Order: sequence, then structure tokens, then C-alpha cells
Amino acid sequence: MYDFLISITMPEKKIKQALVEAANVSAKEKILDFGCGTGTLTIMIKEFQPEANVAGIDVDVKILNKAIEKSEDKGLDIFLIDYDGTHLPFQDNRFHKILSCLVFHHLDTTKKKIILAEIFRVVSNNGKLYIADFGRSKSWLQRTLFNIIRGLDGFKPTDANAKGLLPELISEAGFANVTINKSFKTMFGEVQIISAEKYNLINN
Repeated sequence: MYDFLISITMPEKKIKQALVEAANVSAKEKILDFGCGTGTLTIMIKEFQPEANVAGIDVDVKILNKAIEKSEDKGLDIFLIDYDGTHLPFQDNRFHKILSCLVFHHLDTTKKKIILAEIFRVVSNNGKLYIADFGRSKSWLQRTLFNIIRGLDGFKPTDANAKGLLPELISEAGFANVTINKSFKTMFGEVQIISAEKYNLINN
């Protein structure tokens, strides 16, 4: 039902496809889908690059079980795990690239900062982060539409998104070259694809 509702209200496939293409995953790279939900993006990453080592993580065990079912039905080797919502259970510099789609607007600003710091910790030196989420649009209509989502998800967690502060929070976590690469107008507001890099501080 979740997948169906998303498919009829958002250009989900187009957004996630653009996210996967932006990441351009290579063979043998270690990839994390943060907030993987039912595994749609996780599966798309694995299908894009079957030789990549792909993992997905989420706080919702019931939804994660659906992701496990979907990946098993497709015969894909994907590692899926739940966590406590704060500490990512991975060693430092574990992943070459981390992707996340429509997750951060659910987190209040304090939690965004905590999670971004954790993502910075577990992404490798010279690794990259790719996020697709709601941002502040130049369009008055898109900003108005986003208020619908804000009413449903709460004004506190969506505040930074509405103010266009997500790129700034990513920079504050330590990432460089934070860039909005693409945007999509949807019936609930503008979704932006943001990329960022973790520099190797020894060499840069």
C-alpha cells in the first residue's frame, strides 16, 4: 500500500532513477541506502550495478521486512538491517557512497545534524553523499504545496527543508562541494537532489 500511494502521488521512480544516475555506482563499491524503507531505491542501486556491495538501513522493522521480501523475490544479494535511529552500526569510513531518498524531512533539525554527522563518519575519505528530499523552491506554488506535507509530517521536522537549510546542514557536518544538482516539481513541493563529498583531509 505504501509503495502504491507513493507511486500515485510522487514521481518516485523518476526521482530515484535520477538519484541512482547521479551516484553512478561502480563495481565493488560499498553503498548504503539510508532510510531504505521498502527497498525500492536499494534494489534499483543493485540492479544498476550488480557487482556493487549494497546495504540498506531503516528504523522501521515492519517496512524493512517488506524490503527483505522484495529483494529475495528478485534474488538479489542485499544486506538490510534495522538500527536505533541515532547511531549507524557501521565502522568509520565503511561506504564509498551513501544515498537517501525522501527521508530527511521526517527528521527534526537536531536529528538531522546527528544523522549527518554519523553519515560523515561512515562514508569513506573522498566518498560521496547523495540526498533527494524536499527543499525551498523559488516557486510560490511549490512552497505552498509543501505545506501540505508539513501539516502531515509536522512543522518541526520539516522546518529546515522549508527554509532551504538542508545543504547548509550537510556542509556543517563536514561535507564539501554541497550542490543541488536537479529538482523535481511534485504535488507536495519541490524535491531536490543534493550531492556532497567527504574530502581526504590528509591529501586536501
